[in-house]
Amino acid sequence: MLVQKKIGYDLWANQQLLKAIKEVSHKDKLAEVTRLFAHLFKAQVIWYNRVKGIKEEVEIWGTYTVEECESLLNDSHTMLEGIASKINETCSYSNSKGASFENSVADIFEHVIIHGQHHRAQVSLILRKAGYNPPATDYIFYLRSL
Repeated sequence: MLVQKKIGYDLWANQQLLKAIKEVSHKDKLAEVTRLFAHLFKAQVIWYNRVKGIKEEVEIWGTYTVEECESLLNDSHTMLEGIASKINETCSYSNSKGASFENSVADIFEHVIIHGQHHRAQVSLILRKAGYNPPATDYIFYLRSL
C-alpha cells in the first residue's frame, strides 16, 4: 500500500466507525467506545509530536465525547501527513516511561496505521456485543468505495 492510500484508508475507516458510534445510545457503552476511539487519535498525536520533535504532554487515555472524537478525527489527517512527510528519516524519542528509542519514521508510520486498526476492531467488538452493527472497515471495502 502506498503512503497516501494508507492515509486515505485510515481516514475512511475512522469516518465509518464514527457514524456507528454516533448511533450508540447506551451511556456506559458510549463512554467505553469513545475512550478507545479517542485513544487511537491521541496516539497519532504522540507519534506526530515525536517525529516532529515537539515536546508536549498528551493525555492518551482520557474521557471524550463523540464531538471531541470527531474533532480528533478531523485533525488525524494532518497527523498522518506530518508523520509521512518525514518517512525517509529516523526518529529518536523517549517513550512514556522515559526509555530512549530510535526507529525509522517508515516503521512508525506503519505502527500508527496498524494501531488504528487494532482499536477500530476493539470498538467494533464492543458495538457488536452491545447489539449494534459496526461497519466493515477492512481495507478491501475501502478500495471498493473508491
